[in-house]
Amino acid sequence: MNIPEEVIDAVRELITIGVGRSGGMLSRLINAHVTLTVPEVQISDVASENYMSTALHRLGTEDTSYVTLKFSGELTGSFSLMIPYVSALNLVVILTEEEGSPDEMDALRVETLLEVGNIIISAVMSSVSILLTKRLIFEFPSYHSEKVLNLLNPLILNQSDIGIIARTHFTVQEKEIVGDIFILLTQESYHYIENRIGTIMERGL
Repeated sequence: MNIPEEVIDAVRELITIGVGRSGGMLSRLINAHVTLTVPEVQISDVASENYMSTALHRLGTEDTSYVTLKFSGELTGSFSLMIPYVSALNLVVILTEEEGSPDEMDALRVETLLEVGNIIISAVMSSVSILLTKRLIFEFPSYHSEKVLNLLNPLILNQSDIGIIARTHFTVQEKEIVGDIFILLTQESYHYIENRIGTIMERGL
């Protein structure tokens, strides 16, 4: 599908603003400098081979930890923060400064990633809300750990859905963790965003 460059730029800017705010929140939470950046964003329909190949290339075929928040209203879809399993454990150690048995680390991983995911998702969705006229309805965030193909398919409502993939770099105490933000939208929701971006740009806001 043909995505206007100005739409990609606007979506990247909104996500960048959101993750920037979440970096400040995480810094205050752990009392250490946290930087999050979004160097690239891809938008495509989920039925395309390019979308799935990008997801597999980014996250690989190993287990992936992810936090997902589903929403409905003016927009319908889901927002997921996905981090490869090993990177997720490294992030937990960096943020909590704790190491323990596999069972203890798994429990910490779930708790920590739910908190981190909720902070990032909330900040980005708050940034996106500039495009909306009504509040969205959110479900409770959920945590899962499985292979990327198994986790993506249940989130797709329809093969016409539009996927937004944003590579996210975490820098915590000079150590870098790489993850991905996956936003899945119904086709109607995506076109709503595209139209709202066009309207705002025309008004020069």
